[in-house]
Amino acid sequence: MYKIIVSLFTAIIILNATLVNSKEPTKEIIAGVKSLAPTAKVTSMEDTPVAGISEIVIETGRGGEVYYISSDGKYLLNGNMIETASRQDLTENKKSGIRKEIVAGFGKQERIDFFPDEMKHHLTVFTDIDCGYCRKLHNQMDGYNELGIGISYLFFPRAGLKSASFDKAVTVWCSDDKQVAMTSAKSGISLENKSCDNPIKEQYMAGQAAGVTGTPAMVTDNGKLMPGYLPPDKLLERLTLMQAQ
Repeated sequence: MYKIIVSLFTAIIILNATLVNSKEPTKEIIAGVKSLAPTAKVTSMEDTPVAGISEIVIETGRGGEVYYISSDGKYLLNGNMIETASRQDLTENKKSGIRKEIVAGFGKQERIDFFPDEMKHHLTVFTDIDCGYCRKLHNQMDGYNELGIGISYLFFPRAGLKSASFDKAVTVWCSDDKQVAMTSAKSGISLENKSCDNPIKEQYMAGQAAGVTGTPAMVTDNGKLMPGYLPPDKLLERLTLMQAQ
């Protein structure tokens, strides 16, 4: 039952992220997309600041991809739209909105938190037990927490759903103390295999929908994706700069 509820909830969050302020795709746009990819599904359409060009989200099976298309459906653009005056990346803003809804869909009971007493910054980190830089990040958890950086873990076993890394993630999740089990597993300690109702598959699929391709992948609360590892001091610098911007 837990898996069904989490799976449905995740699907609703991803769907809602593409529907905010969206319009029904026109028949011309649907026809244009299907002429290139007959099985593709346009999940949302929005106006852009450019006359005659709409922003669309196409479901790819790995989450929604953002494209731009002419109103007659004859020209499809694949790339980022940047407003020159403000230098805003409008495409990244759209993707950030989708990621924000995805990570917000996992509440306290569906993640593993390592929080400081006074939290100044919060990140959701998609992690893999066997990832070297994921282990390096976790080994410095005290350093992040001392700087006021709180981390919520979601699992993203890079080898896929039928892998040893996936099984290790399940074992950590099903342990009596998830924090202790996470620290032990990331220290290279072999844990006795455990199984239980768990959200690891849903977390992995959410990572794909968020555009995660490797680990660690850090997502801010407003949906900005920061792939890779940063030591505590450098991460604080990055987060402070992003906050100021």
